[in-house]
Amino acid sequence: MIYLNRFKIRTWNKRRKNGNFAWWTHLLPIKKKKIVFTSHHGNGFGDSPKYIALALLDKEFELVWLVRQKNAAIPSGIRQVEYGTREALCELATAEIWIDNCRKRFYPPKKKTQVYIQTWHSPLRLKQIERDAEQELPSAYVIQAKQDAKMCDYMISGSSFSTELYRNSFWFKGEILEVGTPRCDLFFQVQHRLKDRTRYVLYAPTFREDSTTDAYLKDFERVRKTLQRLGYSEWKVWVRLHPNLRQDTATFDFTFSENVIDMSDYPDIQELLNQADWLITDYSSSMFDQLIARKRCLLYVPDEVVYQRQERSFYFKLDELPFPKSRTIQELEQAIVNWDETAYQRDVAAFHTRVETYETGHATEKIVQKIQEICKGDNYA
Repeated sequence: MIYLNRFKIRTWNKRRKNGNFAWWTHLLPIKKKKIVFTSHHGNGFGDSPKYIALALLDKEFELVWLVRQKNAAIPSGIRQVEYGTREALCELATAEIWIDNCRKRFYPPKKKTQVYIQTWHSPLRLKQIERDAEQELPSAYVIQAKQDAKMCDYMISGSSFSTELYRNSFWFKGEILEVGTPRCDLFFQVQHRLKDRTRYVLYAPTFREDSTTDAYLKDFERVRKTLQRLGYSEWKVWVRLHPNLRQDTATFDFTFSENVIDMSDYPDIQELLNQADWLITDYSSSMFDQLIARKRCLLYVPDEVVYQRQERSFYFKLDELPFPKSRTIQELEQAIVNWDETAYQRDVAAFHTRVETYETGHATEKIVQKIQEICKGDNYA
């Protein structure tokens, strides 16, 4: 009982510091057509909120992006405000709409006339999350997730599978917009490749709870040379670690060079996926972005058995996915050399049918239309 009370006090104090009880913000009036965006708790300019914001630039909206540090990639038409500050609380308190891709930590008390749109940060996912993984999640996060779900008015879904997940496992009772994933619209546009003749493979693994990289692919030069056997003039490898690890890349046993490039600080993985010809990953949801793009993806999972035992259960068995699976570097080489594009596209199409995808390349357009409807129908002075 004493521990429970201490936990409640710590949780309350953390929420207080994040502005969640800043009731004085109710004195601030809401500004029509003002939207405040947050992505990954103020880290970077990317994911679905980015593509929604860019589509609204010429629509006479006041756009604010909360950032931990100034970001040169954010257009001048979007005002940058430091995440976690009193000023940011005021921006949120006076916004007509909030748009986020993660559970909100930092926010003032939400007003009844404000609208909160949650895009989430993956169109599909392999690892179980939210209520499905409640026993593995920190208690503080579960409390935060449930509070966030109470505030949220809309969630954006890219498939029937995701709709069911949001409804059953996210503690969410609002409306689900089955329109697709704004960040994946990029894959349906005419692709403007980099001007050089180089081909790229992106290696983007997820993180382990113990932050180790023991199971990561390391022999990138061997993979690169295997790809060169496919007949193109030149191949390079992009390595992009998960945000939970990217600050530590200098301490990991990776050898970067002119042909093996650390892209962990690159702000938008969608742009890398759009340029890369291949993706190599393990349990990252980036595999499903590649699925939507109908581009080549390989799984390198030498720790498959240990990972499922120590980390989280999966929604899909790896063998059910359309991506060839390798447990050794030799198997990975063979998967590249023996690639069957016809069989791969057949399996990708079957998986799209299984999850009942909504991805058509028009998600951003439909969300913008919804935002315009919300702002047109506001009911406050």
